[in-house]
Amino acid sequence: MTPRILDIKTQVERENTLLDCAHAFIQRESIAALTIDKLVKELPFSKGTIYNHFNSKEDILLGLCNRGMSILAELFNRARQFDGLPREQGLAIHFAYMLYAKLHPTLFMLVLTAKTSNITDKASASKQEEHLLLEGKLIGPIVSIFQESLDRNEISPPMPMTLEQLAFACWSLSFGTNALLLQNIEHCGTRSNLVVERELINNVNLLFDGFQFQPLTNDFDWTNTISRLKSITFCKEIDNLKSRGHILAI
Repeated sequence: MTPRILDIKTQVERENTLLDCAHAFIQRESIAALTIDKLVKELPFSKGTIYNHFNSKEDILLGLCNRGMSILAELFNRARQFDGLPREQGLAIHFAYMLYAKLHPTLFMLVLTAKTSNITDKASASKQEEHLLLEGKLIGPIVSIFQESLDRNEISPPMPMTLEQLAFACWSLSFGTNALLLQNIEHCGTRSNLVVERELINNVNLLFDGFQFQPLTNDFDWTNTISRLKSITFCKEIDNLKSRGHILAI
């Protein structure tokens, strides 16, 4: 019997179904507990069908990470298009990342797993290539903001730094703040009185002021910027959070 050849739409739908199942499993159990055999028990597909789309558990994990990066890239593009100064757009990038971490906590944390050699060595070439392309889409808006601010003489780091180094400083600050404060912190006295939204803005202001990124924190009405981010640029995401009972503390 000639094997059935699936059209592109059906292939994409199946892959998304597989990723949805893996995502739900990780949320319910853990990354470590995920196996192909366990997914087969929850899907209307055979193990062979799964392997037609993903060559391993690691390939699935990188596929999920790529899904999250696609969502985040769209948010970053909206942040870059924010009608304001480069520093306002830089703040918008961090704001977008915080919303992403709140709305997609599992995908947000998967980036650490996806960067391990265990994943990258076992994932398919196509997923690895997609991952690299998405990294470019994520860093692109950030680099362009800093390039524009340099062209406008609105930024002056205290030491020579490349655009990629400036972008990395932003990513590490944002990821660290979200990762530390979006987790269960009831039993950690040091963090118990900290709110991620407020502390993220504080940390971003410290970083940007350290870069001499104009206008400085005390020279501009940032409350208006945040208000427009919430009511215009990211209104859908804010409404989504509200529907889950989350009200931002800023």
